[in-house]
Amino acid sequence: ILFNIDSKSEADAKSNKDAIIDVFLKVFNEMQGFCGSLPFLADLERKLSEDGQYDCFKAKFQEVSGRKWEEARDEFYFIQDEIVKTLAALGIMSEDAARNWCERAVDTYSLSIEKFANLVRKYCESKGENHHVVFLVDEIGQYIAGDARLMLNLQTVTEDLGIACSGKAWVIVTSQQ
Repeated sequence: ILFNIDSKSEADAKSNKDAIIDVFLKVFNEMQGFCGSLPFLADLERKLSEDGQYDCFKAKFQEVSGRKWEEARDEFYFIQDEIVKTLAALGIMSEDAARNWCERAVDTYSLSIEKFANLVRKYCESKGENHHVVFLVDEIGQYIAGDARLMLNLQTVTEDLGIACSGKAWVIVTSQQ
């Protein structure tokens, strides 16, 4: 997964102590075809995919809304009614449960570095014994720019990936200095 960390991060991300992990999760989700900008939505997509219902969900969503899921999902706050109808029509959730999920997903979503590392481990395991993931992060030096919090965040991401994935996930970075 090759990416320039500054171009993939949110505009105000560097002030967030979890800026590095947020970007890693975003590119990891995008690599799998899931929503990069809304991690709670990517979790729904991941669950649907694991249950073998993601393609049915996308087809039903297009039938309900008239739009492709991948083109509409970033407008989550404007398409909640269509998501609720789709989830309920497929029997994935009741209409009440789907509406409750839509209303609470943003506020209840949490991410830890350990959770991310376990997502990567689970992904590698699902792809077979000899599957590896390599995060190639360009211009990390400019992004971190002496910020010890960001450096610690990167170090912890790398260590937790190493532990959780038993060497099947690598982090390679470039820097000017």
